[in-house]
Parts: sequence; structure tokens; C-alpha cells
Amino acid sequence: MAEFPDWYWVLVQLFSLLNIVVQATAIVLSLIAVRGFRGAPINRVLKPIPVVMACMLVVNMPWAAFFLFSIPYATEIYAVVFSVGVIAGVYAAFQATMLLTERRDL
Repeated sequence: MAEFPDWYWVLVQLFSLLNIVVQATAIVLSLIAVRGFRGAPINRVLKPIPVVMACMLVVNMPWAAFFLFSIPYATEIYAVVFSVGVIAGVYAAFQATMLLTERRDL
């Protein structure tokens, strides 16, 4: 395995923290969008987005910790949380397809 300089790991941690800040902001904005479009057909597309963003935030959290602690069953938790996020994203895409093709009553 290649050795990386110290500045590289500092950069990795900074980008991981920036990623978490951006994702946390995206969760808040997606919740505002879901509430703002309540009752509109587009809301069926927007509802899974906070789930996707929350799952991706949880998946990225260990990188921000920079391996300062270990989580038991981390691999299994990662797989489940990532899978839930992907399924929610696929569901949102399916709802968008149904909305755009005007088949809303499936």
C-alpha cells in the first residue's frame, strides 16, 4: 500500500467535513421542499429525497471521524444504510418517471 503525505490526509478530512456540511444543508432544504409542495403531484418525487440524503450523510460520517473510533458491524451497517439510500433514490426516479409520463395513479 502506498504511503501518502500528511497533507493528503488533512485534505481528505477537510473534504469529508465539507461533504457532511453540504449534505446536512441538503437534508434541511429537501425537508422544506417536501413540506412546501405538500399535496402537489411533485411531492411524490420529493418525499424520498430526504431519506437518500440522510443515508448518504450516515455513510460518509466515518470518513469525517478519520478512523478515530470503530463502530461494531460497520460493514453491515454501511451496506444496509447505503442500500436503503439507493432504494429510496430508485423509488424517487420511478415516481418522477410516472409523473413525467402522466401515469400518476399506479
